[in-house]
Amino acid sequence: MFNCSRILVVFDPYHDVQPAFDRACFLANKLHANILLVSCIYDETYDMTNFLSTDQRVDMKAALMNGQVKAMNQYINKCGAVNVEIKSVWHKSLYRGIIDTATHEHCDLIVKSCKEHNKIAQKIFTPNDWHLLRFSPMNVLMVKNHDWPENGNIVAAISIDTNDKVHNLLSERVTQISADLSQLVKGSLHLANTFAGAPMHVAIEVPSFNAQAYNLDIQAKHEKEVKAIAKLHKLPDQNIHVSEGLPEDVVPGLCDKLDAELLVLGSVGRRGISAALLGNTAEHIIDRVNCDTLVIKPQVQ
Repeated sequence: MFNCSRILVVFDPYHDVQPAFDRACFLANKLHANILLVSCIYDETYDMTNFLSTDQRVDMKAALMNGQVKAMNQYINKCGAVNVEIKSVWHKSLYRGIIDTATHEHCDLIVKSCKEHNKIAQKIFTPNDWHLLRFSPMNVLMVKNHDWPENGNIVAAISIDTNDKVHNLLSERVTQISADLSQLVKGSLHLANTFAGAPMHVAIEVPSFNAQAYNLDIQAKHEKEVKAIAKLHKLPDQNIHVSEGLPEDVVPGLCDKLDAELLVLGSVGRRGISAALLGNTAEHIIDRVNCDTLVIKPQVQ
């Protein structure tokens, strides 16, 4: 179940429009959840200058944070009956400040909008966005400018046939949460799954190997597994999408084709050297879709 009682929304002090807050208000009304609106700010000049005393630095920081509180207060009335709290945080690292606050305040979901890139007029992900998605222990909703109309499409990207228990359980969570959300917002749920076809060099090196038959067999197995999942949630066959290829190539194309309002996918948050060398499949996907993305994290046992 998609249990969410407390939503942390990242306030953007550099823009008058706050799409993350608007989306959080929509969800909070549906889920009967509370909202914590947080502005995480830092100005290194306040710490570096030698012309100010310690007390003066404290006063200037307090004035800046109070200014953020006043700015956030302008958005409270947009949520109607939803309870909204406001908090200003001073932290050198935006993503770490947000994660620490969400953890301390027992939030279930973090909602943040993507940064708008003026040159190409589209939403892009900043390093803070990637770090937030990678290190956050709770689910993260990245908001773009796509509306959430009734009867819209929600795409759940799932994986099957893996020996990795963590990924198996994560796919189950993604499917269940996607189903819950589709009922909540009266949307149509679609399941997306991909499989790796036979490598080209195999057919060349082993002439007796029938690559086409192999691919058809693998596709049939995936379709059988996905249809079993779809049956549990009473989804029609036309809402099942199994394709050959990499998820980062297939899923964004499907989202565009369906004009999806939301993509739901799981991420174990690969870190360190493996992340630098291999990257994360989830990150490759969400950077290429033009809709909101809900990233589901493994459930803490």
